[in-house]
Amino acid sequence: MPKQRQTCTRCSMRRQKCDRKSPCTRCVQNKEAHLCTTEWSSGYNPAIHRKYPRKALLNGTREAGIKPQAYSSTTSLPNDVHSPMTMPFRMSGNLEQPLRDPSYISAANSTTSTDSTSGLTAAPLESEVLATYGRSEFADISVASLLSAKEEYEFQLSLREHAQNVGTANSSSKEKRSHSFSPAAQSVEVHHLQSLLPPKEQVLQMIDYHSRCMAYWVGSVYDEPSFRESVLEAYNGTEQISLCKHDWLWSALLFSILSASMIGSSEEISKSWGYSNAEKMRLSRTWGHSLISCLHLGDFASKYHIYSVQAIFNMHTSEHLVGSTKEWAVYQATGLVIARGLGMHRLGPHPEDDIAPADMTTKQKEALKQREYGRRIWCGLASQDWLCSTSQGNYNVQRRHYTSILPRPFEKETWAPVKDDNSPVDTMVTVFLHQVAYELSHYLDEMLDAPDISAKYNVVLKYDAIIRSIHLDKMPKFLRRSTPYDPAWDKWPWVFWARRSYEASAAHKVIMVHQSFLGKSFKDSRYTYSRWACLSSSKAIVDAMETRYPEEPQWWIEQAFVVTAGLVLGLDLIHHRSSSGGATSVEARETRSYMDRAIATLETWPTSSVASHGVRLLTSFIDEHAKPPTAKPSETHVSSEEALNTTCAQPVVSVVEEASRNIDPQASLPVPEMPEQQSSSAEDDCFVNANWAGIEWDVDMIDFEALVDPGLNGHVFFEGMLGVAGDDGVGASNLSFF
Repeated sequence: MPKQRQTCTRCSMRRQKCDRKSPCTRCVQNKEAHLCTTEWSSGYNPAIHRKYPRKALLNGTREAGIKPQAYSSTTSLPNDVHSPMTMPFRMSGNLEQPLRDPSYISAANSTTSTDSTSGLTAAPLESEVLATYGRSEFADISVASLLSAKEEYEFQLSLREHAQNVGTANSSSKEKRSHSFSPAAQSVEVHHLQSLLPPKEQVLQMIDYHSRCMAYWVGSVYDEPSFRESVLEAYNGTEQISLCKHDWLWSALLFSILSASMIGSSEEISKSWGYSNAEKMRLSRTWGHSLISCLHLGDFASKYHIYSVQAIFNMHTSEHLVGSTKEWAVYQATGLVIARGLGMHRLGPHPEDDIAPADMTTKQKEALKQREYGRRIWCGLASQDWLCSTSQGNYNVQRRHYTSILPRPFEKETWAPVKDDNSPVDTMVTVFLHQVAYELSHYLDEMLDAPDISAKYNVVLKYDAIIRSIHLDKMPKFLRRSTPYDPAWDKWPWVFWARRSYEASAAHKVIMVHQSFLGKSFKDSRYTYSRWACLSSSKAIVDAMETRYPEEPQWWIEQAFVVTAGLVLGLDLIHHRSSSGGATSVEARETRSYMDRAIATLETWPTSSVASHGVRLLTSFIDEHAKPPTAKPSETHVSSEEALNTTCAQPVVSVVEEASRNIDPQASLPVPEMPEQQSSSAEDDCFVNANWAGIEWDVDMIDFEALVDPGLNGHVFFEGMLGVAGDDGVGASNLSFF
């Protein structure tokens, strides 16, 4: 059986060496990457495809009806007739490089060859005419030549169509060619991105799902109705978007939404779109990479645009779930720089802010939208920076360095102002989260300024009371558990999910405040309150997150809440064993029960990298607890405590806090009687704020080693996650992001 040919059809027809890549280097250099294939459209025929091109003389003489043998071998012919004359076919058109086919000789060359024989003597010509009298002019036509001509005709048609598409793209983007790709690489990348777009019906389904169920979580930083209209305009009544004809930064936002919708949607929803669980992770990661490619094709780092910030800001809904947290962290910092370059940090009060949108002109209303979207984006960027501060030990956004005001709540369709905090508006969630994040940044500052352990613990108690009071007093009413659920809110499906999620977030923020003293609380009775606060908060998180609802998206922050709660419960379980010499107490059995529930909750997210690695980590705690004690309880306790004491000497090093830094504020816990600083009373109404901007780190970037006893396999989670894979002078009055 003959070996399958590995040379591409283009190199084979050119009779050139092929490096057998796909596409091969020669085709890429000749701008024919889209034609590079090893499959022959009508089958490989050596009689046709291995045939050397005919010489121009033969074609020229046949067209004149002259038989080549009629010429005497001694006849003196022009040099161009004796030359090989292998000038390839050149397609008429303004292509950047000629398209060649050695098997085809242009009509121009044939005419030239015929003309070049006009200087020959007439006698041989007359004798040849007599010799061929009565012979058909089609005598030399064979089936092979007909098939070759047909294939060449179809090939030239495809080349013309491609040339027209390339010409259109080049004419619109010649002066803004990407600096991140060579011309050849850019051509290949564009072709690859185009092939990754799903069918039109699925694109619209994902955009609608993101708008209805996920946009609130990122604070509605883009205009969902307008974006959907722009997508329909891009299709222009067809079934395919030609990406090269549109702004690459707009395409980046499109891929960002597709990636978030794919990995964030429930398994039932994605199956209704035609995608299995195995495809969710792969496609979301692929579209995330496409988002990055579009940003570079659009030169986002030098050509600032609001699309870039929106696409980057929306990345955190998917990048953590697919295990790309470090990449997200890099682009998050870039998004902050672009936002400053667009002047989003200087969107202060504007004279037209007080005009009712109904009384505005079209131009004024558009300017209002731009200001509000800019404020939402800046508010979200600042919030996520501050929420990360307790884990990172620093933050980049200083309150005194910007003048932008907080975004105001508006109706999404009419843009009418909303003043009742019992009416669900996602902007209210954004503002509430901003307030909690701002207090956490102050908490970091005071912890850094505290001179000793006693002063630091006073700061912890102070902010424990502040965080609880914010969740009790400043949270929007429609999110509070004490507010009865209104059936009219069903048109905003996210409200029901958010009420539960914010409860868990509030509890998580309490853990963030107390985490640096959690280790000491197992040994020193002065810090017993921290142990109680963390344990009760952890149980509240497990209780709140135990049930998933239909259509509810999966958020990596909620999963990180559960992982953090499981870590605290696991530490308590280990210390129960140490203090009781291996005996099982009632408290230990309760803690073990909550850990089992936490693992079961994480297993309800089968397509999340965060959840899967969280299961492995918490399972390692349970396995460690099941082992018989190998050391005296006192020795184990002391060694663990020494490690934790070293950690707590640093203001923000505790690992539980780091696991929580990706999360936003939400849950509340009953507050027991505690030190003087504890002013909050125990109430079930203690909920928190919006989860949408829980844009902090992912468990991927966390070091859990400081919280575990020596010998406990704490690397299971950490190593697994590592293995997963503008003008500054723009003012508020004349700012235009678009």
